[in-house]
Amino acid sequence: MAVDLLDAPLRVSWDLCGGDGKVLSAAQLSRVAQQLLDAGIFFVSLEEQPLLHPEIIPLLQSLVKGCQVSVVVGNSETELNLLGQLPQTIKLYLDCSQAVQGHTFNGDCIRPALSRIRNSGYEPLLSWMPRRSELPALLAALRFCAAESIRGFKLPNQKIGVSCGPEQAEKMPDCEDLKQLAAAIRKSGLPKLSELQLDVHDLFVWELLQPLSGGQRSEYGGCQAANSLGHITADGQLWPCSSWPEPLGSLLENDLIDLWQSDLRFEIRRQIAEIPVGCTDCRDYESCFGGCRGLSSFCRDDSLKRDLLCEGIR
Repeated sequence: MAVDLLDAPLRVSWDLCGGDGKVLSAAQLSRVAQQLLDAGIFFVSLEEQPLLHPEIIPLLQSLVKGCQVSVVVGNSETELNLLGQLPQTIKLYLDCSQAVQGHTFNGDCIRPALSRIRNSGYEPLLSWMPRRSELPALLAALRFCAAESIRGFKLPNQKIGVSCGPEQAEKMPDCEDLKQLAAAIRKSGLPKLSELQLDVHDLFVWELLQPLSGGQRSEYGGCQAANSLGHITADGQLWPCSSWPEPLGSLLENDLIDLWQSDLRFEIRRQIAEIPVGCTDCRDYESCFGGCRGLSSFCRDDSLKRDLLCEGIR
C-alpha cells in the first residue's frame, strides 16, 4: 500500500556507501528498494559514490520501474567505466566538489569526466555541497556551466549524519559565507544562464540566485524534513532528511509506511511547526519558516535555532 501522497516523502535521498566501508547486501538492498516502490516514492537520489556499490546495476534496474532516479557519480575510473551499463532513463549528476579550491573553481579537473558522461549518451549535470568558506566559488562554477553548456546544477542540503556537535557546525556555510557570496554578486554580477536549471535546497542561497531562475519558489513551504523529504543511510536507517540527525528506524527491520506513521515522525513535524526563538517578530518568517530546521536546531551553539545562513531578524 502506498503512503498517502498528501503525507509522504516524495523525494528520498539514499547513501549507498558509508564511511566505514560497509554496504548493504543484495537482499537488503532489494528489501529497501521494494519498500520505496511500494510506498509510491516519486524521486530517489542515490548518493555517496553509489556506483562503487557492487549491486548498483540490479538496484537501478529495480528502482527505475517505478521511480525517477538520479545518481551522483564521482570522478574515479571505476565509476566512469560503469556508465555504459546504466539505464538511460536516470539522471546523472557529476560531483564537482573536487573542482572547488577555496573561492575558486577549477573546471579542468572534471572536463574529462564530463566528456565521458556525454559520450555515454547522458546530459551531464553538476552537483556540489558547499562547505565553510566555499560559497564564493559558486559564481565561477556557474560560469563554467555556461561555458560547457551544462543545463543542470544542484546544491543539495547539507548532511550532518549522526554526529551533530560543534565540529559538524564548523563545516557548514554560515551567514558570513552568504555575505561573501552576496558581495561577489554585487561586484561582478550573475552570469547569464538562460538554459541552466538550478536546484538549490537552501532558501537563502536561492534568494541570491533567484534572478537566474525567475518567478517565485512556490513549492517552498518551510522545512520539509519528515514531510516531503526522507533520507536513507548506508546501513538502511530511515531519517527525516539528511540534515536531521535523528533516525526514524531501520528499513531492514520495519516497513517504511509504519515508520512514516510513527509517533516520532509526527513529533518531529510538531517541532518544525514551532517558531524558532531567533525568528520571533521577523517580517520574513512567513516566507522562510525558519529555513533548515535540522541544521538550525542541532548545529548552532546558541538557543536561537535560526537558520545557519540567516544573519538576524529582518
